Amino acid sequence: MTRPLVSIVIDNYNYGRFVGAAIRSALAQSYEPLEVIVVDDGSTDGSWSIIAGFGDRIRAIRQENGGQSAAFNTGFAASRGDIVIFLDSDDALHPEAAAEAVRHVRPGVSKVQFALATVDARGRFLGNIFPNFPAGLAPAEIRDEALRSALYPCPPTSGNAYTRSFLERVMPLPKVPCGADGPINTVAPLYGDVVTINRPLAWYRVHGQNDGAQQTLAPEKFARFIRHDQSRVEFLRRHAAALGVSIDGDPLDRAILHLQYRLASLVLRPEDHPIAGETRADVVSRAIRAAAKLRDGAASKAALVAWFLAVAAAPRGTAEKLIAFRFVPGSRPKLIGSVLRGLRVLRPPRAAEDLSVPETFAAS
Repeated sequence: MTRPLVSIVIDNYNYGRFVGAAIRSALAQSYEPLEVIVVDDGSTDGSWSIIAGFGDRIRAIRQENGGQSAAFNTGFAASRGDIVIFLDSDDALHPEAAAEAVRHVRPGVSKVQFALATVDARGRFLGNIFPNFPAGLAPAEIRDEALRSALYPCPPTSGNAYTRSFLERVMPLPKVPCGADGPINTVAPLYGDVVTINRPLAWYRVHGQNDGAQQTLAPEKFARFIRHDQSRVEFLRRHAAALGVSIDGDPLDRAILHLQYRLASLVLRPEDHPIAGETRADVVSRAIRAAAKLRDGAASKAALVAWFLAVAAAPRGTAEKLIAFRFVPGSRPKLIGSVLRGLRVLRPPRAAEDLSVPETFAAS
């Protein structure tokens, strides 16, 4: 039986100090057959010379800057793989990532997802593994949650391996300002099973220039996160309607992470809040209902609700600290981190587990 071809598509824009590590991690996969495609989206920092230095071990494509969605579209069009992994150029893949993805693909699967370990710019493990997947997360549960809230437990770009048969139904992507993986991940459960591997198979680098991860609290980002989620829901609605699937109300009113963005936006920059007329009490009320539907344990749900109540009621300075504790992991006192891991709000690493990036994938 012919083994499926895996394509690793690396999108890069001005990440010259990291792109070499991403490419080396792709080339170091234990699985064959495999192709590595690198799309440089108009970098101006010398990235291209690093990419070109890998010669014929990769397929390198250089284009004018068009954004991440354009880079995804170019890379996918150039790929031939039965399974496609989009790898951000500041991240790195575990050597077994492709092999594990192939092992979990079967007919009817749209994507395989896995956890990521957070590391700093030098590749040192920061102590966080995400997403904190519920034990035994099944494809049917993921589909139900996608239709209910549009945001099921899902990793960002580098934690997903998509089947080509699925991508052919949603690509090319429309232009999105950031997070081109968002629309793909949102609709994946509509087109097949999403299979979860509950172990870290990639490294997510936190270095200060990430759009999603924050080293210091960036209040202006929350309005953008909200608008991005709204665009994902519109994408979901279009695809659901084409498939004859109905979506009740606004799924984002039932999405606990999105509601955290909304409360942070209201507290930190109410003048820029994208949802006219919304109040803190509105968000807290929706969050309490959303938390009740989560699969998390009672202690974890209580911690979430307590966060919403405290942020909504606290003076500005205290509320800002609580928001930072949620969205800037490096700002949390160790005691709070330990408590959250004890409550399983955060996933604790296994004993003696070293999740730093190997030297061979160290940044340039």
